[in-house]
Amino acid sequence: MKRFIYLCLLICSTSLAAAENVPATTVIAHPSVAVSSLSRAQLRSIFLMRQVVWPDGTAIKVFVLPASSGSHQQFCRDQLQLFPYQLERVWQKLIYSGTGTAPGLLQDKNTMLAMIAKTPGAIGYIETLEGSQVVKVIPLTH
Repeated sequence: MKRFIYLCLLICSTSLAAAENVPATTVIAHPSVAVSSLSRAQLRSIFLMRQVVWPDGTAIKVFVLPASSGSHQQFCRDQLQLFPYQLERVWQKLIYSGTGTAPGLLQDKNTMLAMIAKTPGAIGYIETLEGSQVVKVIPLTH
């Protein structure tokens, strides 16, 4: 029953975002990341801090925007298919158990672009990207 309710909420919220013409979020990474695409499951694993290295052995550094940000909420909902509070719970559990760390918290789009561009192995997301050559766009496969 919980899954059914979650699915209904997810479908409704996705439909509302599409109806409001909210721009979709784009997954971005440091140009040196040797991945040409990710599945939703891989992306979710990275942002849940389960996958911590890229296939070439480079450490993954995850960056996110504040939970109150519309971009973060949309990214969680549309790309990860999770609610932001679910992501926060996982990160808090990692921190308090001493088994992991939370992602880097950045305040805005410009800071996100700058940090992804200068941090090898970095991954994040952005609402809109106007032809930037400093980061790599990673498309999602279904």
